[in-house]
Amino acid sequence: MPYETPFTLTSTKTIGAATFADCGENKSDLKLFRVNAGVPLREAVEHAAHVLGLAQMLSLEAAMDPRAERFAFAAHYLCEMGKAILDDLLLAVEPGKPAAQ
Repeated sequence: MPYETPFTLTSTKTIGAATFADCGENKSDLKLFRVNAGVPLREAVEHAAHVLGLAQMLSLEAAMDPRAERFAFAAHYLCEMGKAILDDLLLAVEPGKPAAQ
């Protein structure tokens, strides 16, 4: 029996619930950005893959070259963006479940 999923690649879209970029006095009470609602699953996953691939490249460069430490925060922010995209998609396909931390 083939594996069946409760969603399809063509109908599932981001819901705009995931946020990223902590700011404010407590660094958790305000979020600067939010994933936009309505992006098709396939396009959102492709974008997350690109963002996370760049983060991987930058973090490796930062780890291997002591002069490249400036790449560490760029990689951190790209990881945060990619994770927010994937968290939002998980909320779309599994409504009611808490977002991953």
